[in-house]
Amino acid sequence: MKFLKYIFWCGLFIFITVLFLPKENFYFLMEHKLNEYKIVLGNETLSEFLGVFSVKNAHVSYFGDEAAQIGGIKAAPFILYNEVEFENIQIAKKFQSFAPGAIESAKVKFTPFYPIKLWLNLNGEFGKISGSYNMYGKKIYLVLKPHENFKQKYPSIYREFKEIDGELVYESSF
Repeated sequence: MKFLKYIFWCGLFIFITVLFLPKENFYFLMEHKLNEYKIVLGNETLSEFLGVFSVKNAHVSYFGDEAAQIGGIKAAPFILYNEVEFENIQIAKKFQSFAPGAIESAKVKFTPFYPIKLWLNLNGEFGKISGSYNMYGKKIYLVLKPHENFKQKYPSIYREFKEIDGELVYESSF
């Protein structure tokens, strides 16, 4: 019984901590850091419900040019498991040689149990991408499961991937 009481109080402490985290301040800090790279988010609507921080209709510009529109961003900072989900990303025509035009969802997951790695999942008109980013080694590893017409629709992006064991793989260090 004491163990259950301990688990209850630890869970309650984590929930209250997440509930009262200054999520808007973290968001503005992230905007400030992105601004150093000339990436600006604007015209967004911020909200929070039960510890989940949401951003709606964010316009992204890069060096003053409209780069993308993001329908929604949800950040779930649950301390032991953190996730940020981007929904309905529309990339501007000018930047479609670097990224597909429409991304339905993109998820980034992080846990303090393995603090040097981010897990990535993307889904869109191009297919599905899953992979990871190693922050310590600054290496990204992505596996693409493309739709049938990916090679014809995105030839410049297709050239960046290598076919390894029947899968399209992208590996890079930066």
